[in-house]
Amino acid sequence: MQTVSEALAEAAQRKPDLAPYYELHCRLLELQEKAKEEIAATIEMADQGALQMSVHQGLPLVSFAQLPIEAEQFAELALHIAQMLTEYDVEVGERTLPSDSVAWVSLAQQWFETGQTAEEPSEESQEETLAFKSAGLALKPYLEWVAEQVLPQVDQEHWRRGYCPICGGAPDLSTLDEETGARRLLCSRCNSQWLYRRVGCPFCETSDHTKLAYYPSEDKVYRLYICQECRRYLKTIDLREAKREMLLPVERVTTVAMDAAAQQEGYL
Repeated sequence: MQTVSEALAEAAQRKPDLAPYYELHCRLLELQEKAKEEIAATIEMADQGALQMSVHQGLPLVSFAQLPIEAEQFAELALHIAQMLTEYDVEVGERTLPSDSVAWVSLAQQWFETGQTAEEPSEESQEETLAFKSAGLALKPYLEWVAEQVLPQVDQEHWRRGYCPICGGAPDLSTLDEETGARRLLCSRCNSQWLYRRVGCPFCETSDHTKLAYYPSEDKVYRLYICQECRRYLKTIDLREAKREMLLPVERVTTVAMDAAAQQEGYL
């Protein structure tokens, strides 16, 4: 099985101009994975009846308070990520960083709760501060860890919503199942995958075919879905056409050209 490092190294060889971008994300993914492996905790969940009631009501199952965050470790991780982003000259807004671990955790909670809102992103909200971006990236291993504990308990047939059943995050990638063609959304925050209807925009839920379109790649493996109703886009991988193993966290990075193409046309 190919590792994340190997997959991104191959991508860098294919596109040398993007090598620094791939190297940054390789280092980030490795750092996040190491942080997740070091989590030693248990999660307190509601009983099965209460959990299923939340699913039926469309309520994400995990709150910020349930994440196994140890403040000092989290602050160290976030600071490391901030230094890495600075090293690679990632474009962000104001660069002042929190002075203590409590402030880092508070910022992470703000990031978590902001990402749960159903509001459409605006042009004004696109610029992130270095601290806010770093806190969000540092939170990902904790979100992934808790998602791995909780997602198996979710009856996905009763979810099928456009946001994550675990953390309430929005999808940034989807797949079409290699056997049935069923669509699964991938959470941009915790990497949970869940079933969603084949036709329709997960952001505004329109099913009006006159508002929806997609553009396939030449090899038909990739599709760029766009919605004229809410001006959002979603990258999709058709696993029926893929001839190789797909590591979705890697594909999120290596499909950056699709993001650029969509954003150039004014999609968010």
